[in-house]
Amino acid sequence: MSVLLTVHFVAAIAAFVSGAVMFLSRKGTSAHRRMGVFYIAAMLVTIVSVIPVEATTLRIGDSRFGFFHVFILVGFVSLAVAIAALLRWRRNRKPKDLKAHQMHFAYSYAGLLMAGFSQISTNPLWGLVDGGSATQFWIVFGLTNAAIYGVASYLIFTRIHPRDPTSFLERR
Repeated sequence: MSVLLTVHFVAAIAAFVSGAVMFLSRKGTSAHRRMGVFYIAAMLVTIVSVIPVEATTLRIGDSRFGFFHVFILVGFVSLAVAIAALLRWRRNRKPKDLKAHQMHFAYSYAGLLMAGFSQISTNPLWGLVDGGSATQFWIVFGLTNAAIYGVASYLIFTRIHPRDPTSFLERR
């Protein structure tokens, strides 16, 4: 594995762990904020480190980029929107901005899980795809992502969305 892919893999694992800790910890605490900063840093390293990696499948034209490079933009935008919502909330204290922060970070984490599990499940070396069938690849890719997105959306809309996003302020 190249140095860039090693950095990408280690940063993704760090984002996976820190994101889980961040979501399971009490919100609004200094520990939650520190873990959030660590998650953001790990996600940025995860995103940036894979940009120069040449696509081996599903190339876009004659470029070195492929279909999966599009998800770099999705990951970055998701992270940026979550951060922007938090910064807005810090200025105006509107609950809708804090809820947007929570939901966009949750979807950012879901995207990280989707990327990781898609890579694992579709990689011919250790996944469910033998490397020869495009149909098999797309079925496994689609089912993996639909399952993760479905579970994430269910959790977001049953656990995060209905809750008062400022309820953590009352427990201090």
